[in-house]
Amino acid sequence: MTSTDPHARAWQFFIVLGLIGATAAVWREPRFTRPEHLVLLSLGVIAAAVAAAALHRTLLPLVSPERIVGDASRSARQRLALEREKRLVLRSIKELEFDKAMGKVAAADFDDMAGRLRQRAVGLMQRIELGEAGLRDRIIKDLSGLKKGKPVPAVRAQPCAACTTVNDADARFCKTCGAAL
Repeated sequence: MTSTDPHARAWQFFIVLGLIGATAAVWREPRFTRPEHLVLLSLGVIAAAVAAAALHRTLLPLVSPERIVGDASRSARQRLALEREKRLVLRSIKELEFDKAMGKVAAADFDDMAGRLRQRAVGLMQRIELGEAGLRDRIIKDLSGLKKGKPVPAVRAQPCAACTTVNDADARFCKTCGAAL
């Protein structure tokens, strides 16, 4: 909030309301009430106002339209978090492929888990590439494509020349035979 912002914030309303309530509670009490009782009464009314402000802040996102908050430092942090998550998902895919090659994962389970991980990786890459501004439009476009029955684009892969095993696009060595790609 800047000093020229003409609009009051909700927390300001609740604080003023709490102060007015505490003043009214003290004023309505008889003159012979002890000071510590009045202080506790005032603190109770102000605590109720703070609790009402917290409840307001909790319930407001449920009833208000969605807002996109754009902050350069926040988006940089968010981009780093997306990059980190992308690296973790790609590492999970490679570990899953290794587990399948070692016989630890059944083929049906591998297909299911690898498909979900690849879709997540593609989504993260698109989100990083597009940024937050174009993400909403891209999601709407992809969802409308899914409703029409269009397939989701898959991650590119490269086959090994020695053993024909399909490897990730960023792999340098074959996951089965270890040959350089």
